[in-house]
Amino acid sequence: MVMKKILLAFAVSVFAFSLSFAQDDGLTQDIQEPRGLASIWKSAEEAYATGDFAGAARHYESLVSSGASSPSLFYNLGNAYYRGGNIGKSVLNYERALKLDPSDADARHNLELARAHTLDKIDNVPEFIFFSWIKNLKASLSSNTWAVISLVLLAAGVAILLLFRFSRRSSSRRIFFIIAMICFLTAFFCWMFSFSLARQANSTDTAIVVENIGSVKSSPSAGGNSIFVLHEGTKVKILEKVQDWCRVEISDGRQGWIKASDIEVI
Repeated sequence: MVMKKILLAFAVSVFAFSLSFAQDDGLTQDIQEPRGLASIWKSAEEAYATGDFAGAARHYESLVSSGASSPSLFYNLGNAYYRGGNIGKSVLNYERALKLDPSDADARHNLELARAHTLDKIDNVPEFIFFSWIKNLKASLSSNTWAVISLVLLAAGVAILLLFRFSRRSSSRRIFFIIAMICFLTAFFCWMFSFSLARQANSTDTAIVVENIGSVKSSPSAGGNSIFVLHEGTKVKILEKVQDWCRVEISDGRQGWIKASDIEVI
């Protein structure tokens, strides 16, 4: 009896957490026309259609400045910058689109096209294949989708647990119990994926170099020794901020200080 109560309490707790993340992740919803800003959106589309990519980028940026945020908005902004020849800003906005929706195949494809034009070809630190597989699996769906799957599995687990409770045959009870535990365990991992993606969408620890050339120095000052240079479109991890400087790390593990104005947070 105690075991059953613990299982039911666990199911209810995870259900509540999953529901909260499904609701809180509303800003990542894909919107085609930001409410109240449809005219600006239309102007941006018209400018893009006529080949005025700089004008389209300005309109989309005004939407971002007004607080609008969606994968489609950043995807379109990335396209405008890419067609206008601004590789750094295009990479930045494709990354922002994928930050909100890692499963966006179009944004990922265009990001790879933009990255092909960047000058810095930096080797990544090798990653254990299991972690790479988990990361790719998590990125295959959006935070909301993982939350919904978690809720469905929890509901199925609770239903099967009720069958376990009222079944009188020992063999059936054993099967129902195992299936219910699988549902709860899988629901937990789906919830963890949803939580991780929601937290990632709100993180501010990665950035893109948006200046043509950014000098990385040994100390946070203009007089510091230049260690290496980074070019537009390169992704960095922000480790520390000191006034107008950021200590960053690139994918091969090298670190240094770069002007905050040379990068933009994803």
